[in-house]
Amino acid sequence: MPFLKLSDITIGYPDKNRTKTVQNNLNLSADRGELIALIGKNGCGKSTLIRSIACLQPIYSGEIYLENRDLVNLKPEKRARLLSVVLTGQHSVASFNVRELISIGRDPYTGWLGSLSARDNEIISDAMKMTHLEGFDNRNIHELSDGERQRVFIARALAQDTPLIILDEPTSHLDLSNRINILLLLQKLARDTGKTILISTHELETAMQVADKLWLMEYGKGVIVGAPEDLVLNGSFEEIFHHSSYEFDKEYGSFIVQKNLDKYITTHVSKPDGLMARWTTKALSRKGYKIISDAPVELFVNEENKSWTLKYNDQIVVTYSIEEALKSLSYLN
Repeated sequence: MPFLKLSDITIGYPDKNRTKTVQNNLNLSADRGELIALIGKNGCGKSTLIRSIACLQPIYSGEIYLENRDLVNLKPEKRARLLSVVLTGQHSVASFNVRELISIGRDPYTGWLGSLSARDNEIISDAMKMTHLEGFDNRNIHELSDGERQRVFIARALAQDTPLIILDEPTSHLDLSNRINILLLLQKLARDTGKTILISTHELETAMQVADKLWLMEYGKGVIVGAPEDLVLNGSFEEIFHHSSYEFDKEYGSFIVQKNLDKYITTHVSKPDGLMARWTTKALSRKGYKIISDAPVELFVNEENKSWTLKYNDQIVVTYSIEEALKSLSYLN
């Protein structure tokens, strides 16, 4: 039996005087030591599923088993030893220092008034080491950066020492470097500790590079499960994230904005697979140029001497940056 198993669960939330269902009869599973990223468009039910698995809100039908135990019907104190949760919006906390906040993760074993044993302190110190928080013990939680604070909440979940850690949007409100670092940290923790880590995230392109498995959710249509590479190859990304304004590029694993290409240019490149050719093409597309074979304006891209040469009728302009080439192109047209 899988480590985590969801059988025919239906999820939703109260909406005024009725119940709003967002997903029906989901069947999902996870193995030990996997980093699983739950992704999908806004409103498809990601947070609802995360909160339902964490038993923070009821499921409407079905069963959730963790280590062969019925998670929904477990007493909260027993469930707290099986799963830990990091939610968005947890930055508003009392004025703890870092070690005090992480120590709360030991409450399922000591109780609110229990004292920390030598083993408890060892687990707390290990959690701080794994999240690169050595030396932060006495720092006030409100003095930390957003990225540091998020590592503290992850350390608290590690200190709780549960086989399953669930995180809802762990990179929200973080800058680019911290978003990447948090996801790399979670990947490493899953590998090094053998814990199963389930996250919901909008960081699709980064999640594809670090997650062992993706749960790709579409509103009202369930969840497609697979390795990131398989979901690219079988067209799942293209289908679920299809939009008139952008498309998913299978080759590069990224989204490309669909632009209105209403101008034309012919390009000649010295190195078709080179970086200059690739970024010149991107720049031309951004400016609304479509590359065809017989346009009146020709652009010669020379990777050897790092130059861009424009030819239009009898005019020839040589530039040494894409910016200059685009500016000259606007004058020629």
